[in-house]
Amino acid sequence: MYVLDLNGNLILEQNITSGIPDDLEELIISIIAPPPACILGEVYVSEAHTSGEPEDYIEIYNSGSSDCSLEGFQLDDNVELDDFTFGDIIIPADGYWVGYEDDEGSFSSGLSSSGDIVVFADSIGNSLTITLGPSEQLDGDQLSQSFDDNGVGCYTSPSPGAQNSECVSLSISKQDLYPNKFSLYQNYPNPFNPETTLEYYLPNSAQVRLTIYDMSGRKVTDLVNEKQTSGYKSEYWNGTDNNGKYVSGGVYLYKIKVGNNFQTKKMILLK
Repeated sequence: MYVLDLNGNLILEQNITSGIPDDLEELIISIIAPPPACILGEVYVSEAHTSGEPEDYIEIYNSGSSDCSLEGFQLDDNVELDDFTFGDIIIPADGYWVGYEDDEGSFSSGLSSSGDIVVFADSIGNSLTITLGPSEQLDGDQLSQSFDDNGVGCYTSPSPGAQNSECVSLSISKQDLYPNKFSLYQNYPNPFNPETTLEYYLPNSAQVRLTIYDMSGRKVTDLVNEKQTSGYKSEYWNGTDNNGKYVSGGVYLYKIKVGNNFQTKKMILLK
């Protein structure tokens, strides 16, 4: 017995000299029916590289027991999700999809080497967000960042399309990394609700201004506006504006200005 698709292609050849198998209908359906939509959480961002050679990449892993379709899923480095929508992409069970920046059929938003987020959403609006720390090297090799299904990550040796490498420990401290310049670190937790911690390092005493902005550039609140001594600093933001009113959920910017220099990072407030 032969089964052909609508284009005349052979999709099943079965010897039935002993009779038509009882599960013939199920067998045919399993061959011609499209795989089900992936389930967010069973598929998740498992690795990302912010200083790829030559390009950044994002890896998605299917931890489920069957192949599934990513069609309609979205991927971006902000909650607007206007960068990349998956077409008819099948990701195998216990398999991977790897997309390189600006490749055909992949994302185009570059991942910042100073830290970023990756938002992965299904076709009905549910989303998962991971937070990328700044790019790091170990023994001269650029590290990637790997994540589990809860979004908990660590630095690893790059392994796109394969099982994540073991977490590595960075022997250098923050002060070793930034001995002569101020630095603003990624907030934690991120995304957050109701409050988050913002840390920064000052190599010298300086006038410091740490300000929260919405994505339209409107100032939300000043967390710091004073002269501070050198060292590591921590500030908390509880999601309120200068008038003490709680702001809506979304993406916010926090900007530190030290003297005539500044740095800016993004964070996500969940509601």
